[in-house]
Amino acid sequence: MSRMKSLFAVLVLTAIAGFVPQAHAAGPVFKVVIAGSSAMWQSMALAAYKSGTCVSGGTGGCAHYTAKGFNLNDTRPTEVTGGTTLTDTNTIWIVWDHVTTDPTCVTLCNVWAYIKVDSVVGDRCYFAQPRCNINVGAFPAFSNQISSALWGDASSDSTPPATVQNLFVATTGPKVSAAATDIRPEDGLFATCRTNSASGGGDGTNGLGYNSFNAAGTCPTVKDLNHLVGSDIQSGLAGSTSTAHVLPFGIIANVLDPFEVTGGKHCLSGATHVDCKVVAGTTVQVGASPIVFITERDGTAELAGVQNATDAQLQAVFSGANCDASAFGSSFSGTIEAYLREPISGTMNTTEATVFRYPDASGLSQELGVFAGGGVPKLAGLPCTAGGNRYRAIGTGEEVTSVQKSNANNGHNGIGYAFFSYGNVSAIANNPAYGYLTLDGVDGIFHKYGSGIDPGQPAGNGVMPKDVNTPCGSFPCPEGKIWFSTSGTQGLSFPNVRSGQYRAWSILRLVSDGAALGNARLLATGSQTFVVNTVPDYIPAVAVGTIDPGLKLLRSHYTQETITPVNIATTGDKGGDMGGCILASTGTVATSDTTPKLSQTFPGTECVSVP
Repeated sequence: MSRMKSLFAVLVLTAIAGFVPQAHAAGPVFKVVIAGSSAMWQSMALAAYKSGTCVSGGTGGCAHYTAKGFNLNDTRPTEVTGGTTLTDTNTIWIVWDHVTTDPTCVTLCNVWAYIKVDSVVGDRCYFAQPRCNINVGAFPAFSNQISSALWGDASSDSTPPATVQNLFVATTGPKVSAAATDIRPEDGLFATCRTNSASGGGDGTNGLGYNSFNAAGTCPTVKDLNHLVGSDIQSGLAGSTSTAHVLPFGIIANVLDPFEVTGGKHCLSGATHVDCKVVAGTTVQVGASPIVFITERDGTAELAGVQNATDAQLQAVFSGANCDASAFGSSFSGTIEAYLREPISGTMNTTEATVFRYPDASGLSQELGVFAGGGVPKLAGLPCTAGGNRYRAIGTGEEVTSVQKSNANNGHNGIGYAFFSYGNVSAIANNPAYGYLTLDGVDGIFHKYGSGIDPGQPAGNGVMPKDVNTPCGSFPCPEGKIWFSTSGTQGLSFPNVRSGQYRAWSILRLVSDGAALGNARLLATGSQTFVVNTVPDYIPAVAVGTIDPGLKLLRSHYTQETITPVNIATTGDKGGDMGGCILASTGTVATSDTTPKLSQTFPGTECVSVP
């Protein structure tokens, strides 16, 4: 038999073996495998479990599992000579059904999974061809990373059946089928190319210096390791070994993945090269979450009295021009420490676009002066022109911990930023030794700073809220009991974000395709119900019954990484939008915006055109 005939026979037998109707399939079937932002991680888990009855598509009762130490593997560098698989490690939840009808999951069960990493890592792993896979060396014991009080039936984690465990213990585990991201894929790609290129250009931060082989602000076009893989971004915190990998990805459908070449290892034979081309994704808007600036107020007086910050003041601190409390006004003084997130973080890029640099580079980037030549810096105590230092934190957990322990570790109060959620800020919540600032006089969480208008607002100016501060005393607690309503109806979360007065926010999204897209949509819908009724971590993007009207705003889109902007939900949701102008939307369909609007140059000014 000729080689071609032999190959054809193998393919036919493989197709026959693989074509098994789901009703007769054996073992676990993945409904959706999500990688990305921590902002939706908890609410999506609650949506999948649905108090034990399972999200639509599940049956026979559900169970849940959470644990740390799972690996998200990008195998694409092995396509290039000398390349190795690059891995991000973090926490996962797994939900599976048929616990009453097939507890060992031998005949059939459905599985949902979500590993939390940075938004841009989620984008990369979804759009990568081949997509990232998730595995673990030895399946760890469950660790109840989500409180049993939130699951709806007071249940604790349980151990998945061996058939489910084996899928993750395998060398190549399940592949990512959806991304969870705080910023649009176009913005994530922009952030990646900016990071994965030489320092300089424009205001000096078009490129951030993590790969000198690519011109500042450009995506790699040469398919070798030098151009494709940038230097790891390292944590600058004492004792931390956290890193963030810098790798390109593509978002335009039917174009070869940046790592792939014609006839590459993962390409099918022939001229089409189907499985190494980028697959188009559909973006599902989930909700809006505000960025808040968090401060340490203990041990010293440096930031104890600071309650508000302007864009210009924050730019001075985070750009390294003035890391002294005097940056916030003449009545304050004393050295402070500023903590920056990694530049491929959705949190970092939302803050960069809405408060610091702005999309048109009319502000001051937090990355100014970080690359000082002679190699990529670790950013571990980079001195500011005046006052203290700047440090790099990897991930929300490190960022919050850095601020929390700044005085203990570095002798001075610290300041940082994070997407607000009750889980994200829990380590510094309900504690007057820490707080958050208003931005240009506007509170990002409650109606009015320090007023006590809202029943769930802690006493004191800018003390971070916790479940114990709610009228319920613990979660679950609906938004209507935490926020006050003057109309006599249920209060709505984050009132100043909803009104458009608070500008530092972004829309949380899922990106997926095929059958997984439908399953992702179901989780998004369930998640939106939970943030209204259980833990109000974000504003739902769409109406939740008659209780919550959803977000009535959008940001103007603009061309980002060659993608033409579209702001009409029924036609598409395309182009960059981080830092775009805040516009009104009507109903469930966003208002059309085809003009080249980009962003405010300064708060309160009109939108400006793309330079």
